[in-house]
Amino acid sequence: MFLFNGCNSSSNEAYTNYLFTYFVGNGEGEEAVHYAISPDGYHYYALNNNRPILDSKKISVTGGVRDPHILRGEDGTYYMVLTNLLSKNGWTNTAMILLTSKDLISWTSTVIDIPEAYPEKFGNVNRVWAPQTIYDKEKDKYMVYFSLLEPGSYDKIYYAYANADFNGLEAAPEQLFYSPNEKANIDGDIIYNNGKYHLFYKTEVPRIKV
Repeated sequence: MFLFNGCNSSSNEAYTNYLFTYFVGNGEGEEAVHYAISPDGYHYYALNNNRPILDSKKISVTGGVRDPHILRGEDGTYYMVLTNLLSKNGWTNTAMILLTSKDLISWTSTVIDIPEAYPEKFGNVNRVWAPQTIYDKEKDKYMVYFSLLEPGSYDKIYYAYANADFNGLEAAPEQLFYSPNEKANIDGDIIYNNGKYHLFYKTEVPRIKV
């Protein structure tokens, strides 16, 4: 979610609304990207009559996408990452989707299958969930982080830097967060504030931690 001024990314115009990306459920056609906007960050209304703004079947290998996270880049490019998953086929998935756009309407997408890309290190991965992106000012790169599950273990938050074209990862993911109680940690969200990074995440019980 970010502030934006319509579909113009020019930095010399005042921001007028918040844009929120979301999916609506687990049913037929519901695992797709939707847009909503808000003038105050609290009250939202859906765009496009609450219909998807992207065709999941064209950008995914499963036919469904979940957990959309959108970021306005330092260069005015919009970056979005998605879970590549259709829940009616089960909760096992191995890929995420990276997308870029200049206008929030036309998107270029790439599927990143983790076991396929890194078979020696992650060949047995059976879950890749809820990717998000944050800009690393020191490295001048975009870091993608997500939850990853291997058989016999628990969901752990990993990260990797995206390449310059945002259509691949520079290297194999590395573990970002080590859960003190060795319980699943998913849906990570990193916020930078007052010189410090804060990681929010969800555990196996319905609880948010930081």
